[in-house]
Amino acid sequence: MVLVLTFFAFGWENAEGSSSKNPRVLFLGDSLSIGAFGATLDSSMRAAGFEVHTVVAGGASPYYWLKNYQSLPCTIGFWEKSPTSERRLGYVRAVPKLEDLLVQHKPNLVVVQTGINLYATLRSKRRPKEDNVAEVQSLIEQMCYSISKGGATSYWILPPHSHEKRYPIELQEELASIMRRTVKRFDGEVFESGEVTHFDDPYPATDGIHYGPADAREWATKVSTHFATYAKMEPDSKPETTIVRALPLQAVPVVDGSRGAYSSSRTDVGAQRDEVDLELRLVEKSVLNNLAELDYSNALGIYEYEVVNDRRGNYPFDKIRVAHGIVFGRRHTGAANREIGSTIGLTLVPLSKYKSLNTWQVVDDLRPNFELPPYTPKLD
Repeated sequence: MVLVLTFFAFGWENAEGSSSKNPRVLFLGDSLSIGAFGATLDSSMRAAGFEVHTVVAGGASPYYWLKNYQSLPCTIGFWEKSPTSERRLGYVRAVPKLEDLLVQHKPNLVVVQTGINLYATLRSKRRPKEDNVAEVQSLIEQMCYSISKGGATSYWILPPHSHEKRYPIELQEELASIMRRTVKRFDGEVFESGEVTHFDDPYPATDGIHYGPADAREWATKVSTHFATYAKMEPDSKPETTIVRALPLQAVPVVDGSRGAYSSSRTDVGAQRDEVDLELRLVEKSVLNNLAELDYSNALGIYEYEVVNDRRGNYPFDKIRVAHGIVFGRRHTGAANREIGSTIGLTLVPLSKYKSLNTWQVVDDLRPNFELPPYTPKLD
């Protein structure tokens, strides 16, 4: 089955259906676009005559942008800019979804700067390597499919070079390859950031991924030049009709017996209780071995427990995910050393109850499971 989507390289259709010489661009980015890189690229596109709507969320990945996954907050910087307004916030409750942005702004081109936050998924030790590759590919496919279905063209900015002690060059090249071949299948374009960047600052004195202002601006200038050339190609040199294979959107990850299974005999499955009191057995946990990988001084780690005893009888699942403070002041806490199979009794509340924890970095290398919203130990 194929889905035929038609759009034009020149004489773009505007939101009301009339011809416009100013193509509309939706620019999505993660923390690499919060500072000099994003500001330079945004300004360059506007100066070149594009009508730009920018949405940048620190820490974002396709899990944040896709409507197929639950809404997620942004706690480390959010920037949105339209032709008429701009806002920068430290926190937003929910990052806007790609599908909604496509409907609202009807872009002709979608510029996507992402990838850094997919390295953890690609090298996760929680599943076989081939499943990691399939997961990353599926995320890119879903975004490309949504963009094409919305009548727009994808332009992906592949990740820049990272310090190779932070992310081995083989891992960087593997992710770029997955992104490149997936985007090309949807007749999108990629910018090969790895070919024009090199992270030279010391690591771990720096985080190994975020470039300084001068280098970030130089990278952005190269992207904007390439993008302007690509977007303004003559009609004859760019196909007017794109054939895209129709992909089924990936379902929310299946909840099976080993991850987040719940008993159908329990009631009120969809509700997250204000407070629960449980006896638990640890079955899986997120691990941070190298403190130098942290961007912040404090970190929460997501652990998955089996519910041994529900002392109040008000928790509807057989598994629960708990956010523990595993790093404080750049030192591991006792919770970080908790062993698989150990048992503990905890009084827990929804993680969202404590707004102060929004400033903590989250370490979560468990497979996504949106049936289990995270809890955290109740503070006295």
